[in-house]
Amino acid sequence: MQWWRSLLSGAVAVWLIVLAARCHLPRPTVSSDGGEPTNAVYVVQHGWHAGIAVRRADVPEGRWPALEAFPDAQYLEVGWGEARYYPGRSRGVWGVLRAGAWPTGSVVHVVPLDRPVPDRFPAQTVVRVSVSPAELDALTAFVAASLATDATGSAVPTAPGNDADGRFYASPFTYHVFNNCNHWAAAALEAAGCDASPRWAFTVGQVIRRAKECGALVQEEAQA
Repeated sequence: MQWWRSLLSGAVAVWLIVLAARCHLPRPTVSSDGGEPTNAVYVVQHGWHAGIAVRRADVPEGRWPALEAFPDAQYLEVGWGEARYYPGRSRGVWGVLRAGAWPTGSVVHVVPLDRPVPDRFPAQTVVRVSVSPAELDALTAFVAASLATDATGSAVPTAPGNDADGRFYASPFTYHVFNNCNHWAAAALEAAGCDASPRWAFTVGQVIRRAKECGALVQEEAQA
């Protein structure tokens, strides 16, 4: 009966290798121009997810294909996740297994904010990270690469957002346990000049911890 254990162990090893090999989030490099920080981005914890918020005015016109949908926003918060789990179409134990056990599609969540980030999320953990112009440019380029476009170059809406006025958009990236929402958030921080070790950032706690080391804690999540 030992043969089936060896077979199972081998199958699991192959599965892990295949998934790990499919980690293909972009790894942007930031120009070391020696520029001083002139702007800031925010990392917001939402349960298991982390969102990255930037001033709308800091996103170059035409950089994000979804930008024109939010003309009056002061800030835009973006997050990335599994195509069905993140919008709430598939939750529970099966939803978690489906989202992580094998490669699936993904979406970007864009939320317009009409006030400063801490004021919009008063009960959430918020970290402020100062960035130089080159780092800000690399971050917005990373987000742009996360948005799929149609034949006209427009973003592809897939569902209403989880927050008021927010929207989900299709992403070209593959989602699985080795390429999850926290890997994406850490990669976004890396683009912003923060050494967040994206490949090893499996949990939101790891993302927030690295953000704190690179920036400053603005507020902690309110405890019930």
